[in-house]
Amino acid sequence: MAEVLFFVPAAVVLCFLLQRRCRRSMEMPQYNYFRDLLLVAAWVLAALWAGSSVSRFIVGMAAFASLIGTCQHIRPHWGWKTVYLFVGLLFAFFGPKIGFIGLPDGQYHYFSPEVSIIATALWVGVFPVLLQQLDNIPGMAGHLLAVSFSLLLLATVFSGQDLPDAFFMSLCGLAFLGVFWSRHGHMYRRMGESLSAFWGVLVAGTSVLGVSKGITFSTLLLLPLGLFAIPIMEASLHFAGLAFSSKPHGAAVLYRKLISRGLDHPSAVRFITSLCALGGAVIAISQLGNSLFMMLWVSATILFTGLAIMPFIRKMKENAEMPLKPSIWSTSVDNVSMDYALAKTRAAALSGKGVSLVSTVNALAVMEAEKNRGYADALRSSFLTLADGAGLVWALRFLGTPVQERVAGIDFMMRLSRTAAAERLPVYLLGAKEEAVKGAAETLKEQYPDLVIAGWRNGYFDPCDASVAGAVRDSGAKILFVAMGVPRQEIWIRENARLLGDMVAVGVGGAFDVVSGQLRRAPGAWQKLGLEWLFRLLQEPWRWKRDIDLFIFVCRVFLTKLGLRPFREDRSAE
Repeated sequence: MAEVLFFVPAAVVLCFLLQRRCRRSMEMPQYNYFRDLLLVAAWVLAALWAGSSVSRFIVGMAAFASLIGTCQHIRPHWGWKTVYLFVGLLFAFFGPKIGFIGLPDGQYHYFSPEVSIIATALWVGVFPVLLQQLDNIPGMAGHLLAVSFSLLLLATVFSGQDLPDAFFMSLCGLAFLGVFWSRHGHMYRRMGESLSAFWGVLVAGTSVLGVSKGITFSTLLLLPLGLFAIPIMEASLHFAGLAFSSKPHGAAVLYRKLISRGLDHPSAVRFITSLCALGGAVIAISQLGNSLFMMLWVSATILFTGLAIMPFIRKMKENAEMPLKPSIWSTSVDNVSMDYALAKTRAAALSGKGVSLVSTVNALAVMEAEKNRGYADALRSSFLTLADGAGLVWALRFLGTPVQERVAGIDFMMRLSRTAAAERLPVYLLGAKEEAVKGAAETLKEQYPDLVIAGWRNGYFDPCDASVAGAVRDSGAKILFVAMGVPRQEIWIRENARLLGDMVAVGVGGAFDVVSGQLRRAPGAWQKLGLEWLFRLLQEPWRWKRDIDLFIFVCRVFLTKLGLRPFREDRSAE
């Protein structure tokens, strides 16, 4: 025990230092690959140094499963999942077995050798597949693994029995998840087939260890089932949907319901994790019946569940009481939060209902809409019109129709790209200069390695050239970022909607220049003071004529506040 308590913290510190050192000298793809190898190596060294022969066997089988996962990633085929049953058979023949199950009143039912092998093989063989299924929702597998190993460790400590192997595996699992949490708990990255298979065998093998040392099999069987009850239910609905429905809804039923109601991805993952943790805690408490364990775990799960459910309640209330669109002259703005806008945009990208235009407007865009009928019509037909610009947010508040928050176009683009990477939605970049759009594509791919860039093209082309819209459609993109400036980008999207197919098209103005590094974005202090226009003017002095409209905008806002009409009656709607 003392050797374990010494080695595990030392391994954690060493892994932490190695990660920090290598992060500075490696590219992101190399760094992620290095961390995966370091994790497996840390587990192997821990088992060799401080583990028993049983622990070494489990870790070895997990490493073997990770190799199968690597092959599955390189040559995808559903048949690889059946190979994990072979891993389960090897485990059942040469490792610890499930020998009995606990019954009510402290009785036990013992398996024959044949049944014991079959039960163990199925138990170990199904967990890699289950973890891969959970990993389809980025962050879900890592969060549930953390809860699972926490429960297993607590169950081992408070069982009142001597379980050194179970304690070692549970402690290592929790420790290595912690030191590599940026890899496993990242809300917008998947673990991948290899790591999912690796952790699947580890958690299955750890739960079996308690049986061989005296903890009833039902306790450690129901703990993981309690944790994964919702995902298993979703998977069952998925397969039932495949059998009985021409349009199956997918495996993440609950998750997608939460997202469709406006809850953002991290809050949805935490909400489902909290439900699984609460269910697992109830099962553990009913099995162990230890008052101290009950007090500690109930307190922790109630706190965790409360923290996870509060954002859900707040978002649901916000969306149920969504106010009408506030208007300023002929422009109406959607009064939504960033998270709600992302959820609605994601749903539109998957809807298959043609082009959904998302417009980001600021004070200058509002002024342009008063002069340009085509642009005003494009805004009026937008799926979402987001308030981008401190000046516009100030004007709406000053006129008594405030919006929930400013949704900056470049922030929306970056977060939507992160969502697209998580959901594997292909993205196309259109507009700006050649070096800007190319640099933006490279930067997005570097920042979000899972992002699928369907294509990119500069914005210097004839607006009447239908081949551009055709190329975007043929790329298979589900999200199109257009950086051709106001009002050209919105008008082009509207006029080419029938040629673009099914996708979300977002006008992002000069975002490519900033993302690619061609221009610097205003520091946070300048943004809070509403001086982003001045920071950009210092970089692009030629914009001074355009920024004169900002002064005119402020004057007309004051006239509107006084009850005067700064514009003639909505000429754009005539």
